[in-house]
Formats: sequence, C-alpha cells, structure tokens
Amino acid sequence: MNDELFSRFLQKRHARRGFLALAGSAGAAGLLAACGTKSSSSSSKEGSSNTGNVNRPDGWTKASHEKGSDPDYDRVFPSGNVNSMTISVTPETWTAMLANMTALYGARDASAGGGAAPGGNQGGGRPQGGGPGGNSANPDWAKATVTFNGLTWTNVGFRFKGNSSLSGSWRTGTDKLPFKLDFDQWEGDHPEITDQRFYGFKQLSLSNNFGDTTGMRETLAYDLLGQAGLVAARTAPYEVLLDRGDGSQSLGLYTVIEVIDDTVIKRAFKDDNGNIYEADGSAASFARGTNGQIEASFEAEGGDNPDWSDINALYNAIHAESRTSDAAAWRKGMEAVFDVDTFLKWLGLAATLQHWDTYGGMTHNYYLYNDPVAKKLTWISWDHNFVLGASMGGAGGFGGDFPNQGGPPAGGQIPNGGQLPNGGAPPEGGNIPNLGGNRGGGFGGQSTSFDKKEVTDQWPLIRYLLDQPDYYSRYTGFLKDLARSVFKPAELTAWCNDRAARLKPHSGDPAAYQTAVDSLTSTIAARGEALQTFLATVS
Repeated sequence: MNDELFSRFLQKRHARRGFLALAGSAGAAGLLAACGTKSSSSSSKEGSSNTGNVNRPDGWTKASHEKGSDPDYDRVFPSGNVNSMTISVTPETWTAMLANMTALYGARDASAGGGAAPGGNQGGGRPQGGGPGGNSANPDWAKATVTFNGLTWTNVGFRFKGNSSLSGSWRTGTDKLPFKLDFDQWEGDHPEITDQRFYGFKQLSLSNNFGDTTGMRETLAYDLLGQAGLVAARTAPYEVLLDRGDGSQSLGLYTVIEVIDDTVIKRAFKDDNGNIYEADGSAASFARGTNGQIEASFEAEGGDNPDWSDINALYNAIHAESRTSDAAAWRKGMEAVFDVDTFLKWLGLAATLQHWDTYGGMTHNYYLYNDPVAKKLTWISWDHNFVLGASMGGAGGFGGDFPNQGGPPAGGQIPNGGQLPNGGAPPEGGNIPNLGGNRGGGFGGQSTSFDKKEVTDQWPLIRYLLDQPDYYSRYTGFLKDLARSVFKPAELTAWCNDRAARLKPHSGDPAAYQTAVDSLTSTIAARGEALQTFLATVS
C-alpha cells in the first residue's frame, strides 16, 4: 500500500474509533508518529510487546491479561455456564457516554417503556436513521474497568455498539444497551496496559438480545453456521452488571460474541493476513452504479493491503457483460474472485432461519475476507438476533417473539398497535406487505423465501447467481444437505429446552421467558416443515 493510501486508511480507522482526527498530509510516517504508540487497531498477530520498566496493574497474569497467549475459549465462551461480568465507569464517564448518544440518536424516550432503570423493557422503540434504526457514526470510546472471576482489567475501551439494536433500545430509556469492549484501546494513554487481552481476546461484542427474549438466537445461528461448515463466531450467555459509581446493578442476560476481525479469522483460516471488510452501506448491495461507494460501504478491518481492489474486482465480476453473453465465462470470472459455494450455502441457511436483517433486504451484517490461500473473497455472516421469528422492538410494540409463527401472525398483522421502523404507521388495515408466512420475515418485503423469486437485481449476488441453472442447482443441493444434517427441528427443540433451563433463572420473568422459548421452538418446527415443503418441489 502506498504512503497516501495508508494515510487515508489510518485516518478512517481512527475516525471510526472515536480518536481525534489527524489533520494534514504528513503521510503514513507522520500519522504513525502522531499516534504515539502503536495504533489500537494493530493486528493481534503481532508479538507480545516489551513494556520495559512499566509496571503492570495488580493481578496481571500472562494467561489472563497478556497478548500472545492462546484464546481461552472454554473460559470465555463456556458451553454450559452463564458467566458474570461487571463493567465499572465513573459517573462523569457515563454522563458523557449518554450525551454522545443523545447527539447521535436524539433523546431517550422513557415513556416508550422501561424508563432509565437497568434491564428495563426493550419494547416499543421507534428507530430512526439509516436502515431500520441506524446511524452511520459509531459512539465514542470511553474508559471502563472490567471485573471477571475475581480479576480486573483496567482502562478498557468501552462503547455502545450496534444498529437497530442500539437505536431501538436507546429510545426505550433502558440502560440494557449493546456494548463493545476493546482491552487495549487506551494503551496510548496508559502504557501499563499495552497489549492487554481478556484471556487472549482483544475485543468482545456484547449483544443485549434486542428483539430476542430467549437470548438464544445468536448462539443457535452461529452453531448452525458452524455445523454447516461456514465461518462462525463463538458465543456465550453472560449476566452483565454495570456500576456507574453507585454500586453494580444487573442489566440482565447478554450474549457475548467473538469479534470477526479479532480472533475468528485467525481460528477459521490457515492464513489470517488477508484483507477483512465489514459491510455497511449502499455498495454492500453490489447493485449496479454503487461502485463509487465501495470504500464508504466496506470498512477495512485488517489485512496487509486493504485497498478495496478486491471488492472492486468482485463488483466488476458481478456486472461483467459476459453474464448475458457467455454464462460459463461469467461463472468462471465470479469464481476467480469469490467463494460462490460458501455464499450459496449461507444463503440457504439464511432462508431457513428467516434472516431478514442482512443481504437481500439490508446492506449490512456480513464481512468479506480475502483468503490468501484460496485467493478469493469469503462471505462471513454476522448479527443474528432477529432470526427465527424475532423482530424489531423487543417485548412490546412491534417485535419480539411472535407465538407459533415464523414472523407476525398470519396476514402480517401488527399486534397491539406497534410501530413500523422509522416511525412509520402500518398500511391501512395493519397489513405489512411481504411479511409473515413462507415469503415473509422482515421490514419492507426483505426476502427470506427459499426460491428467492421476488429478489430483484438490486441484490445481484442473489439474483444473478440463482438465475444461473448451475448455481441454482448447487443452492438447492445445499438446502437438501441442511435439511438432512444440520436443521433438524427435533434436535434443535431439545437444545433450546436444555438451554432454557439454564438461562431462565437469569431472565427476570420466568413465565414470559418460557412463552418466548415455546414461540421459538414452534417457529423452528414451522421452518423445518417449510423447508421440506420447498424441497418436495425440487427435482
């Protein structure tokens, strides 16, 4: 990467993470000098740093705090336990975080449900902004102390994170908001924590299970992705406590998720030096004419040469004229730059799970990794709290777990006068077009059908691929494999019931929790039937 491009890359990374902008055109060397110590976005592949005479904080051990130790998956992502974590901030820090959120998302509306009490009702929020409740700017990083299993991590990077889960929760007045932790974010200010890790992890994503009363959907989706042979983050349930200077208070049940560009890539691929891009923006659709927005829509999250040339190559392959003149040549061009089979397999599982909050309906919630071994971009799925019948808004208003349905009740009726995204009202009669039933799931008619016939060329990775008979045959073949070996409703129901027995004591309302679990298992059964019905039509 040349000096000018690297400068632009660093500026973008620092701006996203809440640092002061680095002005001028001093070049890469000047930017690095301005940063002082190494950038907080430095890759976790670097060797453990030599801190010289700096004294580490009390309780620092190599296994728990030091970079270079293997990630301790059994401790951070246990399969059978509910971990507990306390996050402490000063009153001034919390006030500043809320002020920053108010500037980005507007004032919280305590009247929408839950007030300001931690763990309040998440329902009834009316997201505004880009997409169903988005804002293009990330909240600022703050400093926090994290306590876990009797050990302490100091000066940890702590911020709110998310799209609809953040804006929707924010507007209800609850403090149960989604968070992100970065354990060496503030090493430039505090050399004593240089390369600080949490049992081998630099970052953790804390999902507040927005829209998912069961707190299971993220874990279930990632487990199924892994069983299908796709890249999948690890997850675990946590009770999160927040101390804002007046004692710790429980925010309730969270799902802690492994971060893609932290440890997932290194675990899943033989070579983790490839470019990593997080999709979020108009060009993430790959629709014709969006190529000018590629850099803005694909955040470079790591790699040796994140110059977007690989993303542009995929865009060009998608829109090559050979698609309509020489299909075999077009497919060859696609497969030279893109792992088509991984995408088709994901597409089948996403349809089965009714994952509407992703490609095909939303321009976010996936990553692309340029695998140096395969020398092509690989699709990685992200953010699954809305799968299998969950929806915007949590337990009240429009959203939450719809009983015995894979979405809203038959006909797409919105119960209890709930609100649509962006403050809109339902159509006359309360029906949501293309929502509910086999072709529904999501806002604005996003496709979660199996045949994808309603998907237009605004989503060319779906439309153009499935218009090719060879790719459509592969796609339906992957669906058959999923039905045979991955999506088994009886086994999934048993898994949900077993997990519910461990999570219910942490739910706050066991009766409501059990109702949500029953809704989820009913949805799983319905999706299994829908998958079999579709496959019966496939030769």
